[in-house]
Amino acid sequence: MYARVESYANSPAAFTALMVVSAIDSAFFPVPPFVLLIPMVIASPHRWLRLMIWSTAASVAGSLLGYAIGAAMRGGLSLIHIDPNVRLDLGPDSLRNMLRILAGVSGLMTTVSTFQAVRQRPFAWARAAAACVLTFCLVLASAHTGWFAVHGTIAELLSRNWWSLAVVCMVAPAFKLATIGSGLVGVSIPAFLVAAAVARLVRFGIAAGLARFGGPPIRGWLLKQAHAHTPPSAPAQALET
Repeated sequence: MYARVESYANSPAAFTALMVVSAIDSAFFPVPPFVLLIPMVIASPHRWLRLMIWSTAASVAGSLLGYAIGAAMRGGLSLIHIDPNVRLDLGPDSLRNMLRILAGVSGLMTTVSTFQAVRQRPFAWARAAAACVLTFCLVLASAHTGWFAVHGTIAELLSRNWWSLAVVCMVAPAFKLATIGSGLVGVSIPAFLVAAAVARLVRFGIAAGLARFGGPPIRGWLLKQAHAHTPPSAPAQALET
């Protein structure tokens, strides 16, 4: 299934497949939309912002299906088991390390883009400036991680406020668990939609931005990650970049 979804990245139906996978991934589909988004951005860098916005919109729209599944489970539907009393602890140290790793990647982007600018590559100075600003923001955020610490059960975090819900949506291993869990504990739909939009915009924005501005080293790493779970019996089709 993973290889089949990835094969659509080089087909005329790539955009439609991205919209469909982004929507159903929010509720039940096991293959993440980044499998399509990353190679599509690499193949058409000028479309990165458009693809990011449309895939985010599709994901948020599809999250309502996941919410509906959770609401049905709250009403008595026995479908899957989610324990809302499982604790999720994301302390300042964990978040600080994650931000420092992202800052390191962004710093590498700054170095590569600056080197390309010296060699007079088009738009290299703009990429270097954007990466430098991003690096500064990430370093600044890593110094104030105490503001964003997350501690509590899944039910408490989902129902506390939209910010904690957004953090859960960003750090949950599968976004669908956050959408179904939100319906299960009865999070208000407006707060749920705002949190889902913020979380997915960040996730899709980071993936699309790195694919667009990261340069060859970052793009190679992203492609390696995209192929990390491809079944050995079904090798992925070569990408046309």
